[in-house]
Amino acid sequence: MTSKLIEFIVLDEEQGPVLTEQGLPQLLQRPDTKTEQDIERLISLGKPVAVINVFAGLVSLGEQWGWAQDYFNYLVELNEANEYNANLPEPIANEDGTITEAEPKPLPTEPLRPEARTVEQVLAPYQRKLSKMVGIDIKGVNVSLNETNQNGLSALKSAFDLATEFDAQGQFFPIKFNAETATGEQVVELADEAEFKQFGLQFILARKAYFE
Repeated sequence: MTSKLIEFIVLDEEQGPVLTEQGLPQLLQRPDTKTEQDIERLISLGKPVAVINVFAGLVSLGEQWGWAQDYFNYLVELNEANEYNANLPEPIANEDGTITEAEPKPLPTEPLRPEARTVEQVLAPYQRKLSKMVGIDIKGVNVSLNETNQNGLSALKSAFDLATEFDAQGQFFPIKFNAETATGEQVVELADEAEFKQFGLQFILARKAYFE
């Protein structure tokens, strides 16, 4: 049965399991793993998608190690039950002619190993939020569809309206927009009013779709 744990246990020089006096394997030290709550925290903080992907892989690894610990605990309980049952006292004959037999311990249920999930499978419940983080392509930059970028566009629009009021549109462009993206902050340079308006319209329509 220890063969099912082969990738999680200490092995000797001949690649055989190192067993305790009780005949049980020794688990390796569990590596750093993550949970789905960690994924949700990263998404809420707007962390880069590359980091979220790494955490997703560690979530899957954690699920496998969780099973390994459960299986090890199963082996411990199975060992104890077998040892107890092998040393049951003999049946006792009572004065009334009945026989009292010691009750054996029931054997534990073997935990089934879950299929290892891919990064895509771990992140499937969060695809809507992740797509919002990846956002839309503006001049080669994937601008996240978040509130920060929306506020940035609103501030830029107010500044442009002020420039228009003082007939200074020609001095307003080109202008650089610091955009939040799934990989960090990047700059989108808007050459003229037409590019600015196209950016704003594309952003608003794409963001609007997530609230319908």
